[in-house]
Amino acid sequence: MKFLSIFLSLFATVAWAQNVDTLVVSEKIDTIPVSEIQMPQELETQETVVPSPEMVFGYFSYDEALRFMPEYKNVKNNLDNLSKQFKAEADRSEAEFNKKYEAFLDEQRDLAPSILKKRQAELQDMLERNIAFKDEAQRLLSEAEQEGYAPLKAKITVVLNKIGMEQGLAFVLNTDSNAVPYINSAVGVDINLLVKKELLGGKVR
Repeated sequence: MKFLSIFLSLFATVAWAQNVDTLVVSEKIDTIPVSEIQMPQELETQETVVPSPEMVFGYFSYDEALRFMPEYKNVKNNLDNLSKQFKAEADRSEAEFNKKYEAFLDEQRDLAPSILKKRQAELQDMLERNIAFKDEAQRLLSEAEQEGYAPLKAKITVVLNKIGMEQGLAFVLNTDSNAVPYINSAVGVDINLLVKKELLGGKVR
């Protein structure tokens, strides 16, 4: 009985000690500062992107700037002259076709079958050649337009880069065709005048 009493007393002491350790650990966990909690490595290295409240952008009319350039008038005149030449040739070919077609309609009843077939083939060939010429003229006119305006557009690009760097602009919007119906003036800068000044070497006509 004495041995049993000692054993029970020892068991109670060990159980009490375990409860005390548990309470101490629990209190330590509850009182750990948030700053001492270790975050996972992937969260520590992740960057947070915060929008800058000072970001400013510019806006202008590309077409207006292009038409404002002194070189634009010469390029436009050259393209107009080329277009008129193509149209004049297309009109001449069409008039020639119409004349031959009307003559064919008047004579077809009296023509021998072999001649009738030959005339039809000639008209068909003339029609196809006229259509091909119009398509080719359109292609050549489009190429001439791209080549003619390319130096002007390159100059505008240089001017925009210069203004963007000097003004600290994040980007520049083209307002043509009502692409930007609303702009907040607190963060948007109208650079139309600046672009024109740069295109004229610092002077506005």
